[in-house]
Amino acid sequence: MKKKIFLLVAVVVLAAVFFGLSEYFRTPETALERDATVVLDSQQLEMAVGMEDLKPGDVAVISGEIVSAESQSVELIGGVLITRSAEDEAQWPKAGGATFKAKFDGVEEDEFFGEMLYRFSGGFLVEGLQAKNLNQSNSEE
Repeated sequence: MKKKIFLLVAVVVLAAVFFGLSEYFRTPETALERDATVVLDSQQLEMAVGMEDLKPGDVAVISGEIVSAESQSVELIGGVLITRSAEDEAQWPKAGGATFKAKFDGVEEDEFFGEMLYRFSGGFLVEGLQAKNLNQSNSEE
């Protein structure tokens, strides 16, 4: 009887250790694999954060006009900074409108310009240059 109990306890402990190790070493889901909490325009972001529709760690689909672009990030109108995921192989546009899916990291204040910046990381390009924005200038007007 003691042998059966010991064997049962050993099997349960081994199963728990195996499950724990598999969860610990599991690759986390990318923003592209997760469901989006909100879908919005970059200029609506301030209201979504203020109403707590979007919290740090949530995934969002953000559309907007690109104000500036670097090799690994873009800035959209409204102070939205999106950093590219290492897994995204798409060619990101340098101007015009685009739609991205990324994880919301939080809000910070730019001390130099005094504006709010909304940071996103692990971004993926969902939709490239949008025809409706081709003739617009890169301004916030």
